[in-house]
Amino acid sequence: MSRKRRLACAFVAVLVLVGCGGKKEKSGKTVKLPCSVTWTKTDIVVKPGQKLSLTVRGELRGGQWRFGPEGTAEHPEWARYSLVPDWPHLAVIGKVGEDGDPFLVGKEFSGTTVRGGELYLGINDLDAENNDGSFEVTVVLQ
Repeated sequence: MSRKRRLACAFVAVLVLVGCGGKKEKSGKTVKLPCSVTWTKTDIVVKPGQKLSLTVRGELRGGQWRFGPEGTAEHPEWARYSLVPDWPHLAVIGKVGEDGDPFLVGKEFSGTTVRGGELYLGINDLDAENNDGSFEVTVVLQ
């Protein structure tokens, strides 16, 4: 067998053993998050231990006020209307599974999922019906 042929065979063997895909592909999806409901199903299913990145754009309008995805901590008296009073009121939040523990998203979130299930996104507001506007959330799984 010629040297060129041996090198070509060795190269193919390495590709088969290591894989020729290179880096793992990221899968991304943009989800519209209405501000007038507390929780929104995303139809995105995550696995335990999966890396999750969220990037949020948009604006929530509540009466005369406008807020970004970070919500507001400037009105501590509004905490009683929050799903999680220790987090900024009207902030974007998430959870995995219908009965999952919420986590704070804000403008960006990056972490590893502990459990598997459907990803839910929401607003830290127990009475979201009086809100207007929406956020666009880009979800990237790895």
